[in-house]
Amino acid sequence: MYLAPDGDELEIAQAAAGFLAEAMSIERLHGAACADMSADLRHSLGSMGWFALALPGHAGGSGLSAVEHALFFREVGRQCGPVDVLAQCLAATIVDDNALRSSIVSGDVGVALAVGDGTGLRIFGSENAAFMLQLGRDRSDLYTFKNSASEPRASLDPATSIRVSDRVPTVASSETGDRAWNLGQLGTAAMLVGIAEASLDQIVDYAKVRETFGKKIGSWQAVRHPCADMAVRLEAARAQLWFAATAMKEGRGDAGVHLDAAKYLANQAALANADTNIQLHGGIGVTDEHHAHLYLKHALVLARLFGGRREVLGRLLHAEVED
Repeated sequence: MYLAPDGDELEIAQAAAGFLAEAMSIERLHGAACADMSADLRHSLGSMGWFALALPGHAGGSGLSAVEHALFFREVGRQCGPVDVLAQCLAATIVDDNALRSSIVSGDVGVALAVGDGTGLRIFGSENAAFMLQLGRDRSDLYTFKNSASEPRASLDPATSIRVSDRVPTVASSETGDRAWNLGQLGTAAMLVGIAEASLDQIVDYAKVRETFGKKIGSWQAVRHPCADMAVRLEAARAQLWFAATAMKEGRGDAGVHLDAAKYLANQAALANADTNIQLHGGIGVTDEHHAHLYLKHALVLARLFGGRREVLGRLLHAEVED
């Protein structure tokens, strides 16, 4: 088992980073409106084939693996990309109808992410989406928005709009099994690792130029040591992410355990690094013009999708791994 990405995998990561920095830069979140995935952005991502990375070649996809899926979504996380990018990718993997799958892969129709909240559905993503995807560990359902009403709710995270619906929508496609859930968990863990990386990069760059008492702040232990803690948390989360992705790629029986571990460590790294980044920036870190608060707000949303802290720890408590 080879864990660290190399060769073609690194080229895909670099291509994704360059494309997303131009098409979906985090700068977009400083505008007045919520930055869900617009129709233009959806078509742009679809034309590049990003929605079909982990889709088999016979289904019109790129035929790549969970490793490339994780590499792409790490870059999505660094730009605080909207949740519906992930929903769009996952929906393509559960649809049997060739025409509908082609429309999803190309970006002609949009897919939001739906999460049950006890009495109805909480919907994350663009209001212009034609479908919403609800995922469970054993079953995935794609619903159509046709004849389905929803109401908007205020969202702290400018990268994610939220609506709620108390009606049972019409099912367009379903699939049993855990493949879509596993890809979703891997994708959110990767986005959280991307946020943890971006937060560390941002404070390290700042510590090299900002001065207090005639010295760069990076020379003070009060800044240097928290940065070292951020790097340690990030490395643990990143290493487990690569292990989980490789376990999925190689079809290990305990891949679900490693995905839970990856999601837990990614939750911890993203939330702690984003918070530390704000603290070390001082007053400027809490201004609306700065990126620092965007990382924390988006991490708070992603940390609750596909397994929050208590849920994954509960499963890991009784988990067994292969040799």
